[in-house]
Amino acid sequence: MRCAVLFTSLLLLSIVPLSTNVTADGSGENYGITASFDNSTEMVTLNITMPVTNNATKLDVIKDANFTIRADRYDGDGQYMGDVAIGTYQFCTQEFSNSECSGAHFEIEYYPTLSGQMQYRLLINHPTIQQGAPTIMALSHLISQNVSSVLAVENLSASYSDGVTDLTWDYPTGLDMNHSIMIYSHDSPATRENWNEMPKTIVSSSVPAGTTSYHINHSSSSVERDIYYSVTLLYPTSEDTRFLGSNTLTSPVWEDNVAPLFIGELSATFDAETDKTTIDWEEGVQDDDLTINIYRSSIEPETIASNTLVATVDAAQSSYEIEVPFGEHRQSWYAITLEDSQGNEIMELTESSPVSDPVIESTISITTVSEIDTERYADGTVAISWNDNTNNPTALAKVWRSISGPIDSLHDVEELGITNLSSEQFLHNPLNAQDEAWYAVTIVAAWGSEQNPWHDERLFTGVNSLSQPLRETDEEVEEVVVSFTSSVMTTTGQRANLSDGSMVSLGAMNEGDMIIVSTSSTVTSISCQDINGEGTSINSQSDWALSFSANQSGEKCLGLIVNGDEEIGFILTWNYIETIVEDDDDDDERAGEERDDNDERDSQKSRNGDGMETVATVILTIVILVLLVYLLVMMRTPEYAEEEE
Repeated sequence: MRCAVLFTSLLLLSIVPLSTNVTADGSGENYGITASFDNSTEMVTLNITMPVTNNATKLDVIKDANFTIRADRYDGDGQYMGDVAIGTYQFCTQEFSNSECSGAHFEIEYYPTLSGQMQYRLLINHPTIQQGAPTIMALSHLISQNVSSVLAVENLSASYSDGVTDLTWDYPTGLDMNHSIMIYSHDSPATRENWNEMPKTIVSSSVPAGTTSYHINHSSSSVERDIYYSVTLLYPTSEDTRFLGSNTLTSPVWEDNVAPLFIGELSATFDAETDKTTIDWEEGVQDDDLTINIYRSSIEPETIASNTLVATVDAAQSSYEIEVPFGEHRQSWYAITLEDSQGNEIMELTESSPVSDPVIESTISITTVSEIDTERYADGTVAISWNDNTNNPTALAKVWRSISGPIDSLHDVEELGITNLSSEQFLHNPLNAQDEAWYAVTIVAAWGSEQNPWHDERLFTGVNSLSQPLRETDEEVEEVVVSFTSSVMTTTGQRANLSDGSMVSLGAMNEGDMIIVSTSSTVTSISCQDINGEGTSINSQSDWALSFSANQSGEKCLGLIVNGDEEIGFILTWNYIETIVEDDDDDDERAGEERDDNDERDSQKSRNGDGMETVATVILTIVILVLLVYLLVMMRTPEYAEEEE
């Protein structure tokens, strides 16, 4: 009975038209849809016809509407087995005139994936036509589709991360495993029509049957692209490249292992008033896919460490401010990189990498030594001293020496050594002592939160660098050369020549002895200091001789002979012996003496004669001294005449 019904249905189908028209708008104008299947190409051709009408309103609706085509599937007994969507289309558009749209004909070709009895529906979606679901505007007749079995994987997907593209797929049930898996990459979507002609690359041809994933590692090459992948099954005599299922990507995957490169300059400037460092790279990058990473290093970087990241900012920015915490005294290098949405970033540094010069960021008031000073000891040792108010117990002092001038940089200077900063002194024995040498002290220390000590090379004249040189050599005693000679003589017979620094002892001298200081020519002045005690003096101006009695309480002459710019200083000392007169102790002794005098009265004349002889001796001595002085004057008279000439 069922066979008879089916036969009758087929007869009816053979005599009815190839399409069924459905009146959609109730006005007599009809939409049309027909379908046909080509067994050789396994292609379905759909022909869609717009209604013939001159109703401008209805034509405007057609131009604005979206049309959907769906296929209803039936089994051999005519039982409904569901439907599948073929696609959504807009046939007439606003560019069409009304006459062009009225009765317009459109053809759609596609490759079905299902076999069986199929009926195609044309549906319209427009708010003036229906409420809710689209309205059926036309139905095709039933056609028989005989599609070859699809020999392909299903649900192909792709994802990219960290330089690796991951492909995954599913296997349909019932496939024989006598095949290998082919993986292709291509720049555009794959279809049955373009597959043979399109450029493509075989990624792999030896993936075993049954495998459901494949990983493509791009570490050996640079990629930056949108790419499609297709997975086919290669049998001994065939390869299904109809792409009827889901074994090819319909949307590309973005693969990118090329890190963006920042080209430009980078500067870092610290503001002590705001305690902020400004990082400036002059110009940003207008790219939503990029960000700028800012890194800071306490040592000069050779590569960028990921754990030194301090900020990430929009790539369009051109500067950024970093606040330096209180209590920091640090030396910083800054670097920036570009990072894309895939995480690609260049962490290696080259000569063109944007790295700032080092900048000192300090929120501490005292960071150098102060009041540097030097002293030379008698053995030639030089002591360099300073004040340390840094309160940094682990800090070290580096001591520097220059013989070319004050130290304002550490170029072409000698490093003497290193010591604890808190010792506030460093001793140095120069091997090549110089008449002028300058010294400086810098600090090596870790400050604040920093773990790595660094060398603060800043130099401040008069603070941690000497402004005036130190003499490392012995003082040279300049020999005084004068245009005259000088000497000292006494009435006791002592005589000595005088030069600058002479120290002469004249020995014992008695009452009446004279001391004479004389020069070979007239000088400006001859003077003696402390002659009668501290602060006393005698002098002779514009003369050639100074004489004085040895009976002086000071028994010393701090002598100075001056002649214009010429000077001779000397010291004379002597021991004055005072004459002692004895006194009678009592009246008895005096009475005895009187009796003795009376007894000796007869011999008085003889004693008086002896006293006269003593007086005569003194007078003779004075006369001789005067004659000696006169003789000296007469001897120098020709020299005066020559000088006056």
